Amino acid sequence: MHFFPINVLQARYFTLRSTAKVLVLSFLLMAGLFSSPLLVQPEEIDAHKKDIVSITEKETRVISELENLNFGLNDARQTVFLIQKDILKIDQRINENSHRSKAFSKKIMKNEKYASQRIVALYKLNQLGKFNLLASTDSIYDFFHRKIALEKILYQDEMVLETLQKNQNELSLVRRNLDAQKKKKNALEKRLNAKIQELTQKRQKRTQILKKIRNQKALTLAAIKSLKRSAEALNTTFSDFKKENPGKQPYADSSPHAFTDLKGLLIMPVNGKIVELFGPYTNTEFNLVNFRSGINIRAERGEPILAVYKGRTLYASWFKGYGNMIIIDHGDHYYTLYAHAEELFKKKGDPVEAGEVIATVGDTGSMAKPGLHFEVRYHGKPIDPSPWINKG
Repeated sequence: MHFFPINVLQARYFTLRSTAKVLVLSFLLMAGLFSSPLLVQPEEIDAHKKDIVSITEKETRVISELENLNFGLNDARQTVFLIQKDILKIDQRINENSHRSKAFSKKIMKNEKYASQRIVALYKLNQLGKFNLLASTDSIYDFFHRKIALEKILYQDEMVLETLQKNQNELSLVRRNLDAQKKKKNALEKRLNAKIQELTQKRQKRTQILKKIRNQKALTLAAIKSLKRSAEALNTTFSDFKKENPGKQPYADSSPHAFTDLKGLLIMPVNGKIVELFGPYTNTEFNLVNFRSGINIRAERGEPILAVYKGRTLYASWFKGYGNMIIIDHGDHYYTLYAHAEELFKKKGDPVEAGEVIATVGDTGSMAKPGLHFEVRYHGKPIDPSPWINKG
């Protein structure tokens, strides 16, 4: 039998032991379990592998749930906006019809008073007799003059009665419309309250998930990975713009100043504070180096977002990880991007003027507080927006 020297056996023992420790510690760290390193059997390692797969699937489900919730939250917000707009329109119609109803009522009261007086006069005329009234004239001229006057009075009476009837019919129609509009408003208000309740529940659920993500390292890492995938998808989208419309000419700026001439002169896209800068940054908690392709500006929800320069709307819709987003083509291969908006006021293809309100601040698709993610891109590649903005 062959015997290994004791020092070789010890070396191999410690090597195997160290390797086992590294494997186990790696699995435990990935699983978020920070127990003391132990020498474990192969079947225990397999058990940890199953736990890791299970936790990874769980993390993926949580992030996926957050993304679906963000989209659903935005959909609920948009529905609330639309219902509120419909209610405002109905309120205007109700107000208009209320004024019309009052106006018709005044006309009817006035005409009814006149009609009552005329009915009394006509009754007296009938009692006297029309022929007697005409026969009592002194001359033929007086006869015809009185006859014409009487015909005019009777015609005027007829017109007053017709107008009275017409006003009464119109008033009845206005009141029916008014009742229908009030019923529609009540139905919309019920729907609005239900949507607001749904919105509140979704916001609470979103807050819970975000808190869960911040408190669990594995979920935070999964969220970071998801955001990286969204950033890669955005880069691909810029590459696809030209492929989608190979024959379409890019936006041509007719002004004497090119976009490149405006470096340091562009307006701030929103009234707020720049809280995160462009470029690489380190996540100190996980010692990860990430890259931020724009600047993040903290601002109040609903604050107007302005186009920094004129151009054409290239994209205006939901984008995973960025929420409601607008991309503007400024010509010469320069683009600006505005993400996490609450409400968008532009659609694809719309022209945009410098300083025009294109959206409002929100937190759609974001894992932070309300604010604006702003980018400047050249040939689809992100460049630092800070030197382009006039912060004075």
